[in-house]
Amino acid sequence: LSGSRPRCGIASCPVGMCTTSPAAYELAVKLCNEYDRRKQHEKQLNVRKDADLRPASQPKEGAVSRTVTEIDYAKHEQTAKELERQEQEEHFARKKEEASQWCTLDHEHGPECRRVVGGCSRDHQREWNIYEKSTAEKIAAADRFRQEGNEVYKKQNYGLAAVHYRKALLQFDYTFPDTDEEEKQMNDVKLACLLNLAACKCQREEWDEVLTQCRLALEINPRSVKAFYRSGLAHLARDNFDLARDALQSAIEVEPKNSEVRTAYEKLQKKMVDYKVRTKEVCKGMIAGESEEASTVDEEPLGGTVPPGGQTSTAGSDAALNLGETAGTGATKDDKSAEGDAAEEVQTDAKLRRRLVDSAENSVQDTDMLHKGEDDHDDDPLGLSPKAVHRLLKGAVCLGLVSLLATCFVAVLGSVHNEQ
Repeated sequence: LSGSRPRCGIASCPVGMCTTSPAAYELAVKLCNEYDRRKQHEKQLNVRKDADLRPASQPKEGAVSRTVTEIDYAKHEQTAKELERQEQEEHFARKKEEASQWCTLDHEHGPECRRVVGGCSRDHQREWNIYEKSTAEKIAAADRFRQEGNEVYKKQNYGLAAVHYRKALLQFDYTFPDTDEEEKQMNDVKLACLLNLAACKCQREEWDEVLTQCRLALEINPRSVKAFYRSGLAHLARDNFDLARDALQSAIEVEPKNSEVRTAYEKLQKKMVDYKVRTKEVCKGMIAGESEEASTVDEEPLGGTVPPGGQTSTAGSDAALNLGETAGTGATKDDKSAEGDAAEEVQTDAKLRRRLVDSAENSVQDTDMLHKGEDDHDDDPLGLSPKAVHRLLKGAVCLGLVSLLATCFVAVLGSVHNEQ
C-alpha cells in the first residue's frame, strides 16, 4: 500500500489495475472482513453443542451413592434430564421447520433465526429524482408549478390549482441551498406558493389549512400582509373576533392603505356590533319569556277576577250548571257521546269555580280578621298589641322574682356575718 496501486484482479479491466487510495483500500478490507464475520456468525447461530445432543450419562463408578433406603434419586434425576433434553429437541425441530419457510440466510435454521425488518413498500424513485437535482433546478421546477397553478386559479379551478402548488412545495422538501442567494430565491418562490395555496383554501373554505399555510408563510416573512389578511379571514369566518382583529390590525400596521384589508376590518367591526345586538335581543327575549311564564302561572289559578263576597260567583256557577243542563237537554240523540263529554266538562268547570269561590271567601274572612285586629290595637291607649302587653307582663314578673331572690341572699349574708 505504500505508494503502489493495488491490482483489481479483474480481467476485463482496461488498464489492468484500479487506482485507489490506501484509506479507501483499508476501508474496503474492513468491510469485507466484517461481512465474512457476520456470515460466519449467522451460520453458527443454530449450531448446537455435542453435550446437548448426548443423552443423560450414567453415574460413574465410585461416585457418591444417591440411594436412600430403597429409592434411587440419581435415577430419577437422569430421567428428568432426559425428558428436558427431549423437549428441547422437539422445540428446536419445530422452530427449524418454521424458520425454513421464511428465513433467507444460508445456514442451519432454528430458534435463533430472526425475521428481516421490512422497509417501506412505496416506490421513492420520484423523490430520489428530485433529490438528485441541483438547487437551481429545484427552484426553477417549483416556480414552473407555481405559474401553472396561477393559470388554473384564474379559471377558478381552485382544487387543481392547489395540486400544482403542492407539487411546487414538494420541491423544497428536498432542497438544501448552499449560498445566501439560493436561499433567498427559494424563500421567495416558497412564500408565493404558500400564500397562493392559502388563497385556494380560502375559496374552498378549508380554514384549518388556511391557518397552517399562513403560519408557514409568516415564518418566512413575519411582515407578510397577505398572510395576516387571510388568517384574519379564516378567524372571521369562525367568529373568532379577537384573533381576527389582531391579524387584521397587524396587516393594517404594515399597509395602512390596503383597501382589501380595510374592507375586511370594517366587516369585522360590523359583525361584532351585530353580534352584540343579537346577544342583547336574545337576553331580552329570555327575560321576557321568563316573566310571561311567571305571570301566566300566577294568573292560571285565579282564572280571572274573583267576585266579591261570593255572590256573583255563585250565580255564575248556577248559570254554568243551568247552561250545562240546557246543553244536555238540547242535544240530539245522534250526539249522545258528545253530549256526555260536554256535560262532564261543564261539571268540572262548575267545580273549579266553586273552589275559587270558597278560596275567595276564605281570603275575605282573613282580611276581615286582620282589620279587626288592627281596630283592637287602635282601642289600646298605649298602642300596643296584646302579644306585646303579654311579653311586658312576663318581663315584670321575672324582674320581681329576681329582686326577691337578691333580697333573701343579702339577708342570709347579714345573719352569717352577725353570728361570726
